Amino acid sequence: MNQDYVGKDLKGQDFSERCLDEVNFRNADLSDANLNKASLIHADLSDANLAGANLSQATLNRANLSNANLVGAILIEAVLDGANLCNADLTGAKVSSAHFGDQADLCGAKFTGANLTATRFSHTNLTGVDCRRSSLIGSEIKDSNLDDANLAHANLRRAKLTNVSMRGTNLFGADLSQATLKNVDFRDANLGGIKIDKTDFTGISGLSREMEKAIRQQSYQNK
Repeated sequence: MNQDYVGKDLKGQDFSERCLDEVNFRNADLSDANLNKASLIHADLSDANLAGANLSQATLNRANLSNANLVGAILIEAVLDGANLCNADLTGAKVSSAHFGDQADLCGAKFTGANLTATRFSHTNLTGVDCRRSSLIGSEIKDSNLDDANLAHANLRRAKLTNVSMRGTNLFGADLSQATLKNVDFRDANLGGIKIDKTDFTGISGLSREMEKAIRQQSYQNK
């Protein structure tokens, strides 16, 4: 489908369940639009305004959402394999049970206060993402890069992190209770004030002596 909506005013329009593959929405106003279950494979949504839009269960594989405004958008159960969300703003967005994989690029994306519960990230670039005060309860992050990310006061209870680089990441005050962390690199990360309770650490690197001591203490208490 080769339609061009560059810069168009599409606010509040209903595109639900439509096939919009490869459509050009660059710089368009899709705020409050209904894109529920729409197919947007390879669509260009760069610089688009999607604030408050409903993208639940949408397929956005290889879509370009760089610099898009997704503040308060709904992406529940959306699939974004290979999508580009660099510097997109998803403040307060509902992204629970979504899937990012196949080299999806989220560098510099903003998820402040977003709901990422049970969201899955696989082979994803999360460098420099801002997830302050976001909910990542039960989320899964594997084979991904979270270097220099900001996860201050994020809720990572029951999250599973496997083969993840978190060099220089800010985790101050984050809740890692009941989380499972395997082969995670914490070099130069800020782990001040993190909450660990029944947290499973395996193959962790880059921890300070104080943090290693706290982990050993927790392991002893949980026996």
